[in-house]
Amino acid sequence: MKKYLLIITFALSSITLLGQENMITISGGYVFANIEEVDQNATGFRINGVYEFNPAGGKFSHGISVGFIQTKASYTTMLQTSDYKITTVPYYYAPKFMFGNESVKGFIKGALGMHSSWYKRTGTLTELTDTGFGFYRGAALGGMKNFGDKVFINIEYEWAYMSDAWYKDGFVNSIMAGIGFKFYSYSIFNRKVRKGSAQRAQS
Repeated sequence: MKKYLLIITFALSSITLLGQENMITISGGYVFANIEEVDQNATGFRINGVYEFNPAGGKFSHGISVGFIQTKASYTTMLQTSDYKITTVPYYYAPKFMFGNESVKGFIKGALGMHSSWYKRTGTLTELTDTGFGFYRGAALGGMKNFGDKVFINIEYEWAYMSDAWYKDGFVNSIMAGIGFKFYSYSIFNRKVRKGSAQRAQS
């Protein structure tokens, strides 16, 4: 009896998973923050990947995000010049609320997870390195433009706070743009989602 209940539970959960819209987004962009130690502006780049699943094509989606952030800065005093390089890998849960029509959508997105970071300061005579690990949380505002039923472009601004980091007050700002792809799992529920999406795209 327990075996049959387990099989039924697994089947029902699989149907729920299969009846969803899935999205993968690859983004890149500009990052700016201030170095805590000298309050010097640091700039750099970011590459970000997000996998999202959207149950039944609704307004709310769940996402898992992994990124790569690197910033650099130079600070000169009367005695020497110090070069700073901070590399961060954030990985976090990214819930998203979307609004708008099928062609253009805006969204508000959260971020809650962790980060691993590496710090390097190079001076005239010395070099200092350190590693860090802490919480990563933030919020983003952006938009999506759909091209057909499977491809979209994505732009967003994200503000984030990182604990145990070398940025002033732990704050980091990112401006990103990227491309995304939608795909649908095949199930009874999925056919309804695909049909509704196709009708909206034609209108």
